[in-house]
Amino acid sequence: MNTAASAWAGRWPLAIGGAVAMFLAQPPVDAWALAWVAPIPWLMLVTQAHWQGTLPWVAVWCGGFLYWLLAIHWLILPHPPATAIGWGLLSAYLACYLPLFIWAARRLVHHWRWPLVPATGVAWIAVDLLRSEVLGGFTFAGLGHTQWRWTTFIQVADTIGAVGVGGIVMAGAAAILATIYGRFSRRTLVRETLLAVAIIAATLGYGSIRLATAPMPVEKPFEALIVQGSIDTEMKHDPDAATQVLAHYDELTTSGLAAAPTLPDVVLWPETMWRLGLVEIDPLKELTARELNEILGPADGDEPAEDRQARARKLITAQRLDALAVYARRYGTPWIVGLDRQRITPTVPAGYQSFNAAIVLAATGAPLACYDKMYPVMFGEYVPLADRFPFLYRLTPLPGGLTAGTEPVAVTLAGYRVAPTICYETALPRAIRSIVRRLDATGRRPDVIVNLTNDGWFWGSSELDMHLVAAIFRAVEVRTPILVAANTGFSAAIDGSGRLLARGPRRASGTLRVSLSPDGRHSPWLTAGTLPLGVTLAVVAMLGLEWLVVTRLAPQ
Repeated sequence: MNTAASAWAGRWPLAIGGAVAMFLAQPPVDAWALAWVAPIPWLMLVTQAHWQGTLPWVAVWCGGFLYWLLAIHWLILPHPPATAIGWGLLSAYLACYLPLFIWAARRLVHHWRWPLVPATGVAWIAVDLLRSEVLGGFTFAGLGHTQWRWTTFIQVADTIGAVGVGGIVMAGAAAILATIYGRFSRRTLVRETLLAVAIIAATLGYGSIRLATAPMPVEKPFEALIVQGSIDTEMKHDPDAATQVLAHYDELTTSGLAAAPTLPDVVLWPETMWRLGLVEIDPLKELTARELNEILGPADGDEPAEDRQARARKLITAQRLDALAVYARRYGTPWIVGLDRQRITPTVPAGYQSFNAAIVLAATGAPLACYDKMYPVMFGEYVPLADRFPFLYRLTPLPGGLTAGTEPVAVTLAGYRVAPTICYETALPRAIRSIVRRLDATGRRPDVIVNLTNDGWFWGSSELDMHLVAAIFRAVEVRTPILVAANTGFSAAIDGSGRLLARGPRRASGTLRVSLSPDGRHSPWLTAGTLPLGVTLAVVAMLGLEWLVVTRLAPQ
């Protein structure tokens, strides 16, 4: 075997070994301490001196592909075989970020002569930042997420986000490798080891200060009853599902309320657990005579046509709200519940708009606010361009797509401002940051964020763990407690320091009676967001420009 072929073959064990080690650091194995050494096989690829041709990059991409196939294996569960195809395609796309990381780190080390620690830290942050933004962003299974239990360490997320935390872990792994390679030489200790130690020490020092200055619990905290049913979700339509789900959640709620002598400040149900939905008819939509008669009965001849149209539209909405009000009055306290909302309108080609919504009801049953999910999931909740070309949905298992909401909502309950969010919005750092910033700009910064989600699609898999960890990092980033109500789990209460105060069971029913105090501390992340991390992107962009000029555009 020639030298080039031998080197290419030798890269496969490193690429595959790194993939397996990185997977073991993530749920379901969740060997979180392993994250500090798991990237070392990939970092060894960075340090190798000579790469020729495209074959080494094939090995690297395959390592990334294997990692993502393992890490997001749960994606095959919701609707096979369609989601199995999506699992493979998404893994193939995410695998492209590993060669980009290796390439950027190699350019910094071998061409710019950077030490390994800053080179790999900068390259990893830049690539992870791209992954969290491009095509709507995908943040699950991040390297920084493995450290959620180390509360002191993750406090720095309010400055550099979960992506930055991952960069520090990568720098630590690089320091271990550099120290081994340098055999504790003075040069290595100064350029690599001490630099990583200083970064980690500064991170822990910052975390200690932030924890020491966390607000004390208030005398009257915000109390919530989180209701977690356990109903596995399938895409097929079951005409009896609405009744079964309602009975299941109502029984859990009434028993949870009866277990305490006082009522909570709010009852929380997960996403779409009220299956009857709401219907609104646009005033521009004119109902037919037959539709009016079905809704109102025969006309008496004296009512103006416009009034009759308006009365029918109002009655359709009121009937659905009245059903909700019955349960809200029974519970005797405010209630936030997820449901579908449909708006019949002639202004869109499909003739209607569908929203994934969270409605807030007073103890009297009166609606206080309705939040429409602002960040639906691409290909999971909508197909790009299908609002103009509805036939695209016939190519997918989706019956139709969601319309994105346009405004965040904050409603005052028991003196606290509560902002609802839905499902994977807690997986997107920019989504939660944008919601909090927009509310803060109008003097309504939330004291508590509520996330309603239905993870029953994933049958108790490690998706539940990854979704919960995402919420923990969002709480730290925006310094706001988060309450999660999740069908099948994990329901949770998280304070503004990212501490997990309570957690529901996995794929089982239960209720959580929790108390939270507001945080409200200043968060640099709220002010600057990813702007400080953008420096790493600028460095990688300069690498790309240099490579283009030197290798492609320079005269031969």
